[in-house]
Amino acid sequence: MLANQSNTNALANPIAIYEKDLRKNTSFQLETFELCTMCGARFGIGYFGDSKDEVQVAEEIRELPQKLIQILAKDHRHDRQHKCLIELDH
Repeated sequence: MLANQSNTNALANPIAIYEKDLRKNTSFQLETFELCTMCGARFGIGYFGDSKDEVQVAEEIRELPQKLIQILAKDHRHDRQHKCLIELDH
């Protein structure tokens, strides 16, 4: 279970959260959604805490869905369940 998180750092790291857990995280700044192409699981992509600079978010957000898709595909290749919270800055 994910607790509400507060981050005062303006340079928050991008996170993907399983859709069913989004309502539990009121400090999450949702930017977009992405689906797992293999099982259809839906994830919200965004940041905890304060929003980043809009230009920086716009540039970064274009790359994040593809990063998430690669992580989710790797989960399936290794026969493991998706995590509820996935860090996308790695």
